[in-house]
Amino acid sequence: MLITLQNDNVLYVYDSPEEAVRDVEALESDESIHAVFDDRGQSYTVQRARRKTIFSLWRRNEHAAFFLAPKGGVDRDALLRTIAQARTIAPRTAVRKVGRLVDELVHSRR
Repeated sequence: MLITLQNDNVLYVYDSPEEAVRDVEALESDESIHAVFDDRGQSYTVQRARRKTIFSLWRRNEHAAFFLAPKGGVDRDALLRTIAQARTIAPRTAVRKVGRLVDELVHSRR
């Protein structure tokens, strides 16, 4: 599971890093992402790869590619703070999953 807190203060939950990267690529912006964590508490940065230029018969399109790179070590407390900052969770079906994750993180601190 991968969690991103975006600038709209929505916590987006993804089943895989690839799914999150596809979403960022659809936005074509790494600036909308405030924080990225996996369910262990490892943080990541969203980095832009070189632009891919696609030529067609009628026009030239540029496509930005993104990837996730680990940043620092595991920080479960930072993940908990990030979850606490969110005003809502998307998709709504992930609310229970995030709740279980919070319980696991809190119990592992003891």
